[in-house]
Amino acid sequence: MSVASIKAFVDRVSGDEALRSKLHAATGVDDIVAIAADHGHDLNKTVLLREHARAIVDAHDHELSGINSWGDALMHAFGATDKD
Repeated sequence: MSVASIKAFVDRVSGDEALRSKLHAATGVDDIVAIAADHGHDLNKTVLLREHARAIVDAHDHELSGINSWGDALMHAFGATDKD
């Protein structure tokens, strides 16, 4: 799995409201990995966590305060928002 794999999944989420809702309901990284697998994307928990940390390290507090789920965190870190 690579960052490209994560971004491919996030791109799919950006265009699919039902998938986005599932992602918003995710309670942990394991849920994210399972949802991705259900939709044909092979995400690895360890790589996902590491890349997520790299992606948000420079985020401002006000950006992070709006994150309410693992799905929100994933979408924020990799460039997808509810405004997509």
